[in-house]
Amino acid sequence: MNTEEHNAFATFSKKVNWHLGIGDVSAATGVSQSQLRYWEQKGYITSEKEKGQNRKYSYETLIRVFIINNYIKQGFTLTAAVKKAAAHRETMELLKRSMVDRFQGIDEIDGYPAINLGFVDGQQTEVLYLVVKEDRTDVKIVKQA
Repeated sequence: MNTEEHNAFATFSKKVNWHLGIGDVSAATGVSQSQLRYWEQKGYITSEKEKGQNRKYSYETLIRVFIINNYIKQGFTLTAAVKKAAAHRETMELLKRSMVDRFQGIDEIDGYPAINLGFVDGQQTEVLYLVVKEDRTDVKIVKQA
């Protein structure tokens, strides 16, 4: 997906009303509804709530709840888990942005899928690939003919 396609999908995603009720988020993450309300009260998560309607959570919030809860299960306090989740989100945003900027397609090298991240030199003779294997990802620079 190139940058233009990514931006188009992001715009589309914002227009589509993909929301879950508090019970759905609780069932999907294992976090109780009372905990979700508490987290929202503390400002750790947000919901949309119109007059006379139940809370509705975005898929982004669902993922945030899952990540926070995962850190809590690892032994972190709620405050520390929220901070780690925020750092995780920043890292993922940087990875996503850099991959969208560099992504040139998927090829095959030695029978494995290889993510083409484009030229690495000014003369455009060497291409950087991430070769995805079963147990690891290798970095490979391939000279172009």
